[in-house]
Amino acid sequence: MFHGIRAEQEALGLDPWAPFADEEEWALVKWLISRVGQTAIDEFLKLPIAQHMRTSFTSKYTLMKSVDKLPHGTEWKLKRINVEGNLLRNGQCEREELELWLRNPVDCIRELMANAEFNGVVSYTPERVFADVEGKVRQFDEMWTGDWWWEMQGRLPEGATVAPVILASDKTSLSQFRGDQEVWPVYLTLGNISKDIRRQPSKHASILIAYLPISKLECFSRDTRSLERYRLFHYCMTQLLEPLVSAGKDGVDVICPDSRVRRMHPILAAYVADFPEQCLVSCCMENRCPKCVVGRNDRGDMRRSAPRERDSIMEYLRQHSQGELSIERFEGELGLQAIYKPFWATLPHNDIFLGMTPDILHQLHKGVFKDHLVNWCTDIIGEEALDTHFKLMTSYAGLHHFHKGISKRKQWTGADYRELQRVFLGVIAGAVENRVISAVRAVLDFIYYAQYQSHTENSLARMQAALASFHANKNVFIELEVREHFNIPKIHSMVHYIDSIRLFGSADGFNTELPECLHIDLAKRAYRASNCRDYVIQMTTWLRRQESLSIKDAYLHWWASQRLIDKPSDSAAALDLVEQDSDISKSDSDDDIPDHSRQLHIMPRQIHRFTMLSATRGYFVPKICSFPNIPIQRLIENHGTSQFVPALQAFVNEHFPGQLHRQLNAQDRVDVFKYLSVLSPARPHITNSKCFFKIRASPVVASRDPRKLPAPARFDTALFIENRELYTAKGISGLRVGEVKVVFNLPSRLGKFSHPLLYVHWFRPLQTFDDNLQTFRLARSSRQHGPHAAIVPATEVIRVCHVIPRFSRQHVVDEEQFYLNKYIDLDLFERLVL
Repeated sequence: MFHGIRAEQEALGLDPWAPFADEEEWALVKWLISRVGQTAIDEFLKLPIAQHMRTSFTSKYTLMKSVDKLPHGTEWKLKRINVEGNLLRNGQCEREELELWLRNPVDCIRELMANAEFNGVVSYTPERVFADVEGKVRQFDEMWTGDWWWEMQGRLPEGATVAPVILASDKTSLSQFRGDQEVWPVYLTLGNISKDIRRQPSKHASILIAYLPISKLECFSRDTRSLERYRLFHYCMTQLLEPLVSAGKDGVDVICPDSRVRRMHPILAAYVADFPEQCLVSCCMENRCPKCVVGRNDRGDMRRSAPRERDSIMEYLRQHSQGELSIERFEGELGLQAIYKPFWATLPHNDIFLGMTPDILHQLHKGVFKDHLVNWCTDIIGEEALDTHFKLMTSYAGLHHFHKGISKRKQWTGADYRELQRVFLGVIAGAVENRVISAVRAVLDFIYYAQYQSHTENSLARMQAALASFHANKNVFIELEVREHFNIPKIHSMVHYIDSIRLFGSADGFNTELPECLHIDLAKRAYRASNCRDYVIQMTTWLRRQESLSIKDAYLHWWASQRLIDKPSDSAAALDLVEQDSDISKSDSDDDIPDHSRQLHIMPRQIHRFTMLSATRGYFVPKICSFPNIPIQRLIENHGTSQFVPALQAFVNEHFPGQLHRQLNAQDRVDVFKYLSVLSPARPHITNSKCFFKIRASPVVASRDPRKLPAPARFDTALFIENRELYTAKGISGLRVGEVKVVFNLPSRLGKFSHPLLYVHWFRPLQTFDDNLQTFRLARSSRQHGPHAAIVPATEVIRVCHVIPRFSRQHVVDEEQFYLNKYIDLDLFERLVL
């Protein structure tokens, strides 16, 4: 696509920004079209100051004409659907005309593959990836590492390329305060594209291919409307996906991001939807599983039932349509809906039941955890006691503090569910019996494993063990009379997660949170840009123009990168890694470097035969010192650092032996920072990207606004390397927890030290393990009736951690006893389970 655009511009002698004058005008156009309403655009262009800009457009009309000249995506088409009901009016059946707005999915696939920015993040062949050099530990992450792609590749002719089509659909409301306007978008993406790219809406790796009609179908009698709406959905999806039938069988030639032409076979591989829509797609009732034939009363057990199979389900549907299958067997035993022409019936090579992927948001975060476990534990502990525990929770950078408790909270989001999971086990510890703890811990473990971005057979085995542990302990809720049974669809869905991961790669690539995010730009913003009457056609026009802007912007980025390739000398600036707002300092090295020239230090990469994992560690402090030249006495008073002077004296004596130093006192001054950020190495199952963790050490800060309370003190806890000989970068060997009270620089008169220092109050070594909570118990360490304090270089910090206070059954906090919270994030969770 981009090569074609450039060739056309060069032939016509046009600038890259054409039809606009230059880069500045293009920036203005993007802002006007994306952020300003059409009426406001006219008002802006009529302002006297706008007359002096001398743009190539003078009104909204001329601007839109220019935008419509830009390259755009696949054209929208309108298909009118006439529905004949079973109700009579004046002797004739009532009718209803509906609108199906759709785009050719094959053209949309070509559009995705034409994006040169995807070069390097697209795969065309299946791979088997192993986490060890012997090739014994299989790894599952991207879709092309799963078994489904291997099996599908064997069905196609030699040289063919599989294009795994991933569909997602979900109704969403458009009007916020009045009206009942809704749309039903359908999105398409490809498994060839890396899931890290697919998860980012800004990368435009998912394309809106349809707005399905929504109707109450009042031309049908009340008892048939529900079924007829199901049939309408399948009819519309059949019309939408019809081009995939021949394309999947025979293949289509597609220009790929690497500029090569491949014969690709688009095959429906996965369908991302919540549970009701999964049942709709798979033609089963909502009291049944869309993936297997488990009985309606057997979903609470950890049993594996026979999977639903496409051919057998089609045969059951045929038999029922011809009266050969009784209603008792069809609905009662099989749990099917009378949808005789499902859209997936004609699509080649697909198995829609295998393609129902895990839905972490609705099945786990909201369903099993929030709607069930949290409610059961609330009934056991009591709302008031549970709220008290939440109010007393210790702080952590980025952690949502439920300072009013959770019992009165009315609206919850996916982010709220995850915040609740981070502290919930510690909140109920000590307030419930051990079997409740075991059941909750097992579910949390399962949820955290499900969020892994990369799996091995070992992690899948631990995930299976967590599920088995929940089922082994779940009856405690029945014994405590907070639950009568576990015949719950979302609990049953957990049985299918491991098989899906082996088939399609890690579950994070199929989360329903992505469609929720896409709704914002591709439905809600589009609706707000309309006049709210006959809005769908206006939404498609707005979306076409937004896509034109995205394509043009991507082309300009590509054009700039091509210039850098053509003129390598111009790209030197792109290699400058200087941090503008902070000093990035090195770690894991004993080489001395001047304070004024700190740079990021990168450890040698640990490169294995089959996996590459960045082992980079480092840190940075703010470039501008928050509290320069602070007397130590003030630190003692405001930071609670009673042992600062002796600890610093011991550090100086150890690191600068033989030098004469005058005795330190409380009037000496140091430069103090509010926080230190640590660059932590990637974990095997989490991500290969680098992660920064902020460690705060800030006292109470008075507000400049007299109406506001002072900002509370924040002294975070962190994991430090205490014993270098035992530290392996894999578990907690050689590590110790400490509370960071001060981050400061060593005064130059005391010696030249290349790294910031941290004044720390130690906890006791990580030795006492709680088998029920599966985490460490912590207690503050003391010496000579005071805190056990030390000065530690920033190079010894691994990451921030979170400690949860221990509650008694009387809901009293022990201020000296804590638990190390392994659920604060996936990084620490993996470190503590290995």
